[in-house]
Amino acid sequence: MSERDEIWDALKEHKKSKFDEDRARFMKQANEDNDGGWSIHTDYHWSRMVAGRRLDYWPSRKKYQYEGRVMRGDVMAFIKKQEGRA
Repeated sequence: MSERDEIWDALKEHKKSKFDEDRARFMKQANEDNDGGWSIHTDYHWSRMVAGRRLDYWPSRKKYQYEGRVMRGDVMAFIKKQEGRA
């Protein structure tokens, strides 16, 4: 029978721990940056209206969707940019 590859298992564990650490860090930052304008549906899905359109935000992955387009990054900078255009 084949044995498990120890290197692969170590890489997989490292990737999972980094993912979990990033998720915790992103959530902490999102909660600190929360200005009260968000509708918090769950810990992992928030939304708000920006320039008359809905913005969905998944803070644990820094992912957001606006006008059907999914993006990742600094959502507060994106909001400021969109509100400046309105």
